[in-house]
Amino acid sequence: MALNTSFDSRSVFRKYVERNVAYALSLLADCSPLGLSREKQTIALQGLQFALSSAEFWPISRRLLLALAPQMELLDLRVLWRPYLEDGLRQSISVGDRESEMVMRYYLGNLQREMTDYDGAVQQYEAGIALAQSLQDKLQEARFLNRLAFALRRKRKLDEAEQLALRALSFSQDDLLEQGYSYLVLGSILYDRRLWEQCLDYSHRVIACWETGAHKRDLAWGYMNLGVTLWRVGSLDKARQYLEKAITHFDIIGDVVHQASARMNLGIVLVELGSVDDALRSLKESERVFRAVQDELRMALVANNLAHVYEVLHRWDDAVDAYKQSFGRWKTLGNNTEALNVIHSLVKLNIDLNRSVDAQNFLQEAQLLLTSMKENTDYDRLAADYKELVRRLAS
Repeated sequence: MALNTSFDSRSVFRKYVERNVAYALSLLADCSPLGLSREKQTIALQGLQFALSSAEFWPISRRLLLALAPQMELLDLRVLWRPYLEDGLRQSISVGDRESEMVMRYYLGNLQREMTDYDGAVQQYEAGIALAQSLQDKLQEARFLNRLAFALRRKRKLDEAEQLALRALSFSQDDLLEQGYSYLVLGSILYDRRLWEQCLDYSHRVIACWETGAHKRDLAWGYMNLGVTLWRVGSLDKARQYLEKAITHFDIIGDVVHQASARMNLGIVLVELGSVDDALRSLKESERVFRAVQDELRMALVANNLAHVYEVLHRWDDAVDAYKQSFGRWKTLGNNTEALNVIHSLVKLNIDLNRSVDAQNFLQEAQLLLTSMKENTDYDRLAADYKELVRRLAS
């Protein structure tokens, strides 16, 4: 007599996925203040990979995605994490889960913004705003408006960014986290406009909002921005104090990229305080992190700052190389204002070194770039700066 047996492989696989996700969620619930370890990250991503293998597992994978997203954003593993977010976005759309779609768009937009894919980030944020409006969620709308404003600020659309941040502020009067983010964006726009004193006022408003809550990452970001603004107004000791506080806070939560940003800014302050060797070490540490995560924007910034340090150390060739690296990266990123700010320093250095041929070549390249920027809000300032360089070179 034949033995009647059946084996439901789909049911077995489902139980396997459920166990893996449950175990990953338990690991996430037990995360240390330093965040997700490499071992826990591997286990969680493996569980998520199986869960995302089929749309029928969406209720399971959704839970793990939402739990993992904040941790992965801290670790800044952009290339590794992006496919999971994109899979989550596709599945949330396919099953009509608008709330999850909104969250996926938020984190994917942030990731694209940090990868300098500003157009992609804008697309995610605008779709997120539409979702928040359809769900009648004013606070989430404010969240997207603020991030959209930040992305547009990076694209040098300062007036548009300012209006969005003000609109977000009107939606978030009862939420200190988003209120502080609006102030952060508005202060950053004032910083771009070189209105340091007004920027300082907004930097203090950010701290006032975020020191009252448990928003450690945001508070660290606020400390960093306050430190940079204090440097701009010449309060070097206070700037150092707040940047060191930011570094400590980022270390506690395991946000290595923003910690490196704080170290980079501390390096600038240390130069002006006369601690040049400490400044060089701080900038080099930052550079290693930015290279590891392939952060083109911050590599452009740190190269420019290293060039200034090399000038102080009279390492002229290193300074020229660093300026050239920074200029090239800004051009690749499409930020002609920063590219011209850097090449201005490069021309000036070559004039000081009596390298008139090199100075002339860089100046010609800069003037070609400047000609294409006549509609830019920074044009008049940059044109005046370059007119003075032409006079210096001629003399």
